[in-house]
Amino acid sequence: MLKMDTSMLEGIGLSKNEVIVFVELLKLGESKAGEIISKTGLQSSAVYNSINSLIEKGLISYIKKSEIKYYKAA
Repeated sequence: MLKMDTSMLEGIGLSKNEVIVFVELLKLGESKAGEIISKTGLQSSAVYNSINSLIEKGLISYIKKSEIKYYKAA
């Protein structure tokens, strides 16, 4: 599998966890937080903190389906 160069993402000020979550969302497409947590292996609090930060930065968005949030890289 090809390893993505994430130095540019780190260069624009994303934390290591934000980079991990963002790259995983690029791979998954639309996803629930639980799937992101299981795929990244990060603690749930780290994933939720990263998700919220990435939303504030405009890099990811979400839609609600039956009250469940599905996240997607912008």
